[in-house]
Amino acid sequence: MRPSPKTDVLMAVDTALRPTGFLRRGHVWLQERGGGVSGWLGFRIAGALDLTPLVGVCFRHYEEVCRTLGIGIPTTPVISTPLGALMPEKPVWTWTFTPGGDHAPVAASLVDAVLKHGKPYIDKYAKWDALARELVAKPESLLDFERARKLAVVHVLGGNTGAAREALQKETERIVDVRDGYARSHRALVHRFDIAFPG
Repeated sequence: MRPSPKTDVLMAVDTALRPTGFLRRGHVWLQERGGGVSGWLGFRIAGALDLTPLVGVCFRHYEEVCRTLGIGIPTTPVISTPLGALMPEKPVWTWTFTPGGDHAPVAASLVDAVLKHGKPYIDKYAKWDALARELVAKPESLLDFERARKLAVVHVLGGNTGAAREALQKETERIVDVRDGYARSHRALVHRFDIAFPG
């Protein structure tokens, strides 16, 4: 049985990425950087054959705290952005593969863009101390639904559970009258945080 067109495309991308050190791990590609740091590459797939690449950075010690708090998914980046957002002139947001066509040239073009525009982003944020300082200084750079959670973990890793608790409390106050799934999830996180980091 022949693989689906989507599988064909992802296999072509995987082949083109191998020389760069990005290796497939489930639905994402990771590039080991040493010290528990990985460059991260994922794709949004529209239809069968339109790929929008996203680049980011993962940190093992960040994931360990997330696991303690029962949040997050392994190999989820601390920060990420669409590759197109990093391309200064005439950004390409989506690479389109033709069903049954030769996927190698499109995959090579995508990988070239990752190396030219995505790798400097990964290089910049692959240093935990610099990233943590930036997130604390510019919390508005994080999305509303992830801000409190990510800042809490960053503060825990910096040894400041008081600041972590404050970030969670601020979000609790912001959603005090909200009863949706996010609000319930946040309140459960606060409860788990108090158990994991009493004080």
